Amino acid sequence: MKGKRKKFVIAVIIAAFAVFSVGCDFIVKETPVEVENAYSRNVNGESTDSDSEADTDSLNSDEKDTASKNGSDKDKDKDNTGSDKKSDTDKNSSSSKAASSKAAQSKAESKTESKAASSKASVSSRAPSNAATSSGSSVSSKANETEVSSISLDIHEITLDVGQTKMPIVTMFPKTALDKSEVWTSSDEKVATVTSSGTIRAVGEGKCVVTVTSGSNSKVSSKVSVTVTGKPKVEKISLDFNEKTIAVGETVMPRVTMTPLDADTLAEEWTSSDESIATVDKDGIITAHAKGECEIKVTSVSNKDVIETVKITVTDNKEKEGEKEPVTEETYIQGVLVVNKTYGLPESYAPGGLTSECREAFNELKAAAAEDGITIYISSGYRSYQEQKALHQSYVDSVGEAAADVFSARAGYSEHQTGLAIDCNEVSDSFIGTPEAQWLAQHCYEYGFIIRYPQGKESITGYKYEPWHIRYVGEELAKELNDSGLTIEEYLGITSSY
Repeated sequence: MKGKRKKFVIAVIIAAFAVFSVGCDFIVKETPVEVENAYSRNVNGESTDSDSEADTDSLNSDEKDTASKNGSDKDKDKDNTGSDKKSDTDKNSSSSKAASSKAAQSKAESKTESKAASSKASVSSRAPSNAATSSGSSVSSKANETEVSSISLDIHEITLDVGQTKMPIVTMFPKTALDKSEVWTSSDEKVATVTSSGTIRAVGEGKCVVTVTSGSNSKVSSKVSVTVTGKPKVEKISLDFNEKTIAVGETVMPRVTMTPLDADTLAEEWTSSDESIATVDKDGIITAHAKGECEIKVTSVSNKDVIETVKITVTDNKEKEGEKEPVTEETYIQGVLVVNKTYGLPESYAPGGLTSECREAFNELKAAAAEDGITIYISSGYRSYQEQKALHQSYVDSVGEAAADVFSARAGYSEHQTGLAIDCNEVSDSFIGTPEAQWLAQHCYEYGFIIRYPQGKESITGYKYEPWHIRYVGEELAKELNDSGLTIEEYLGITSSY
C-alpha cells in the first residue's frame, strides 16, 4: 500500500513539473508580444502598462515557486523515511526553480530590450525637429532677415545737362532689415556730385559712376552710370531797368545779367516791337527814332524760354535827359546822406578823403576778415568831383554814354565823392562769387557797411550788381537794411534815375 502511495506522489510531482514547465514556456512566449506592444505604443507617444504586466508575471512565478517548495516540505513531513526519494524531489524542485528563474531573467532582458528599442524609436522620431531648431542655419536665416542683402535702383544709367539733378529710387532687401541707411559716393565730383540723400547733380561734361552702399553692410551696393553733357542753361535774365524815357536821337543800353554766370553761353538776342520808334543792335544799344512807345526784348541764346523786356518811351524833346540844373547842396533823408542818379552833390563838396568814421570801421572790418583768412583791401575810396568827371568821360569815350551810365556815375552823382564809399579788391565781374565777395556780403553790415548795389535790384539802384562796392551808413541802419533785404532807395522810398 505504501509502495502505491509513493508511486502516486511521484506521479503527481512529475505532473506538476510538467505543468510548471509548460507555464514557463508560456511566460517566455508572452515576452515578445509585450515588447512589440511597448514599441508600438512608444512610437505613437502613448504610455504602456508592460511594466505592471511583467511585475504580475514575476509575482505569479514566485508564487508557483513557493507552492512547489511547500509541496516538497509537506512530503518531507509525511515520509521521513523516504530520504532518497526526498532527495530526488528536492533536486527536481531546485531544477524547477532554476528553470523558473531563467525564464524570469529572459523575460526581464526582453522587457529591457523592448524599453530600449521604444526609447530609441521615440528619440529618432523627434530628432529632425530638434535638429532644425538648434541648427546654425536656422540662426543664420534669422540674422539675414535683419541685415541688408541687396539694393535695387529704378535707374542704372542717366544722361544730364550741367546743372540738372536726378535722384534714383532706392529699395533695400529684405524689407525686414533694421538699418536701411545709405552711403552715396561719386567717382568724379568734377562731373557729378551726390548728396547724402542720393540727389545727383551734373557739374561738368564727362562720365562718372555714382554708388550707393548699405550703411549697415558695406559689401552690398548698387551703381548708376552718369553721363553729363555740356554746361548749364541760362535760367534767368536781369536788367538794370525795365522802363526808360529817351528823346529822339538818343541811345540807351540796359545792363544784362544772366544766371548762372557759368552757363553754356551768355549770348543775347535783341529785338524791337517797332523799329520805326526805336531800334536795338546786337549789343543791346537802343536808339530812339520817333516819338512813341515800343518794347525791346532780350532773349537768351542758351535758353529761348528765358526772356526779359524793356518798355521804351520816346519823346520829341531834343534836350538830353539827365541835363539838370547844377546841384547847390547835398540831400539828407531821414538823416541819411543820399547820392544816386536822382540826388547829387555840389561840385564844392570835398571831404578830401574817407571820413574818419568810415575809415575806422573799415579797419575793423579788414581785421575781422583777416582772422577768417580773408584779405580785404581798398582799391578805390574817395574821388573828387573832377576825378569822377574825368573817369566817367573815359568810359563814355570807350563804350558810349548809355553803357557807361550802367556802371559809372556822372560827376556830382557818385557816392565816392561823399567819402563814405569804398571799392574793395578786384573791381570787375571776376570778383563775383569769390570767398572775399561772399565774406563781405555776409559780414560787412556788422561794421556799418552795406553792399550798395545788390544783385536783382539793378532797376531800383540804377546800377549793375557790384559786390565790391560798399557804403558806410552806420551799424544800426546797416543791420536794418541787411535784415530787410532793402536798398537805400526802397528803405527811403526814393528813385534813382537821371
